[in-house]
Amino acid sequence: MTTAGRFADFAEAAALGGSPVYAEWATGMAQDAELVALVDRARASQRQPVLVFAVARLLGAPLGSFDELRSWLRGHADDLVAELDRRHTQTNDVRRVGPIAWALSRILPPGALETDAVPPVALLEVGASAGLGLYPDRFDVRVGSARLGDPSSVVRVTVAVEGAQDALAHVGRIPPVAFRAGLDLAPLDVRDEAAMQWLETLLWPGQVDRVALLRAAADVVRREPPTLLIGDAVDALGDLVALAPAGTVPVVVTVGTLVYLPGARRQAFVDTVAALGVRWISYERTGLLTRVHATLPHPEIADGWFATLAVDGRAIAVGDAYGRRLHLLT
Repeated sequence: MTTAGRFADFAEAAALGGSPVYAEWATGMAQDAELVALVDRARASQRQPVLVFAVARLLGAPLGSFDELRSWLRGHADDLVAELDRRHTQTNDVRRVGPIAWALSRILPPGALETDAVPPVALLEVGASAGLGLYPDRFDVRVGSARLGDPSSVVRVTVAVEGAQDALAHVGRIPPVAFRAGLDLAPLDVRDEAAMQWLETLLWPGQVDRVALLRAAADVVRREPPTLLIGDAVDALGDLVALAPAGTVPVVVTVGTLVYLPGARRQAFVDTVAALGVRWISYERTGLLTRVHATLPHPEIADGWFATLAVDGRAIAVGDAYGRRLHLLT
């Protein structure tokens, strides 16, 4: 897809996602050949609209009209391109913990958690950013009528549910989490002020609820920070899994991560997960892992849903891009 096409698509997403500023900016960018050429000076992987806008805001672009943005970009082109090459899209959307909590509650047979023989899990997220997605048991997560996690938590994540409602009658609990670790090319520490500023800047303007949720989740994480490794999703995956303490079940988690890997590397990741023999929860773009999701029940339902939630490659739900809605498949 061309850079202009990316901005045109993002304009629609921003309009639907409640950010009129980003919708206006992206529409203007898509129609401005000079600014598209500016963005194209950055590496192909860095030309993502959300990254471009976040970097511009971080460097001081005014949060106003597109004309104001255009003027600022023209005057700071070199600074923008240089900073783009140093940054990564690391949006830690706390709302996506909802689908992950649901998958964790379904990872064991119904009733298994009532016994004393269930080992704790080691949550291992690839593309973890600051690791906010590693705490589903510490947040108050509500998936339809199911209540998961910690009901006393001030971090509340709510997921609307449709589809196989009978699945809610057999929901389990989240297994005990004994260890949390993440892997990222440039992990962020929520105890660092600059890292928090970047995380907040990555959120779309106008979404004050997401900022509040991010800050509340960061407060939880600061009390028990996860182990975060620097490394590639494929090459360092074995190192991440090796951190899981003896007696725990390693559960690898990917949430909107694999879209950033080229096709061959994506397949290499899938093959590596299989070779390591670990459990795998994924919430990735629908259609991205077609070969893995060959067991997708009722494939016609997936049309129009952005993401597919799967456990060990078996789809259990489809959902929106933000983890706010799930259509349960089984």
